[in-house]
Amino acid sequence: MRKFDKRLLFSATDLMRFMGCAHAIALDLLHLSGKGPTQGEGTDDAALLQKQGDAHEAAHLERLKTEGKSVVEIERGSLARDSEATRVALEGGAEVVFQGAFLSDSWGGWSDFLMRVERPSALGEFSYEVADTKLKRQPHPKHVLQLVLYSDLLTEIQGAIPEFAHVELGTGERATLRLADYAHYARAARAPRGIRG
Repeated sequence: MRKFDKRLLFSATDLMRFMGCAHAIALDLLHLSGKGPTQGEGTDDAALLQKQGDAHEAAHLERLKTEGKSVVEIERGSLARDSEATRVALEGGAEVVFQGAFLSDSWGGWSDFLMRVERPSALGEFSYEVADTKLKRQPHPKHVLQLVLYSDLLTEIQGAIPEFAHVELGTGERATLRLADYAHYARAARAPRGIRG
């Protein structure tokens, strides 16, 4: 979480953290106001996992390019600028948008991949679904929180609710989730009694 245009901006990571431990978010809020404890540095294990996760994501990106997909890569920087670049890429009908950014009200962040599907939306005869790379062997409930959040933010742009979201697993397999099966749970986590946004 961070301050953005004089308001709090939450990310999918904040939502997953809140569902794991509400007290952790309370400490994050205190820290943001200058009153809470300083967050500890990451461990060597966490750094290694991040490196492996980045390599898995890069390998999946390369696989999509090798398959001949047209990929628009959003160079990660300013969330406001990146979210506008993402909107332009989606309106242009790119087959894949890598590091697509979202910014809406109190929520924002970068997705791994936005994949074009031939399902009509306000964009045209096509729309997009979210795909995220994870090292795990099967999807985890916290991944669902992230996928539903990004899918809801994507819906605001394309005017159509994605039917599916995907996890590109560390095994090389793809897990496809029907969003309607999980949306109520994930949205309840963002409701006023959860993270406010």
